[in-house]
Amino acid sequence: MNKTHAQISLTLDAALVIAKAAISKGNELGIKMNAVVVDTAGNRLVSLREPGAPMPAMDFAEKKAYTAANFKLPTERWTEVLEGRPIVANGLAQHEKVALFGGGLPVVVEGAVVGAIGVSGGKVPDDIQCAEAGLDALNGLT
Repeated sequence: MNKTHAQISLTLDAALVIAKAAISKGNELGIKMNAVVVDTAGNRLVSLREPGAPMPAMDFAEKKAYTAANFKLPTERWTEVLEGRPIVANGLAQHEKVALFGGGLPVVVEGAVVGAIGVSGGKVPDDIQCAEAGLDALNGLT
């Protein structure tokens, strides 16, 4: 029986690259964004806020990142996953750390989820686009 479990996670440098790229994409879109990058357990590594971004959106960014890391799927998929399951949907919606709408993406490196990003401050499609920009920036590193 194993008594321990080793798990890989993002480095701080990688998390910064992801968050900065998400904020930068928001700037391109003319939207002040909040970006949070978490480790595999959903613990915050980096939290960036463009000055003027709505403060309540920071909480949503962290919830999106937490949800994407722990469930290992994009938060935009929850509508599909919970279709026809109102009791589960209601239970998850009441969880203080869970977000069930788009803008959270798991970060996958070599087939393993190593963290997640959550972005909030715009409309859901904008949040998703900024989160994707963060992942693209990480994937562009050598």
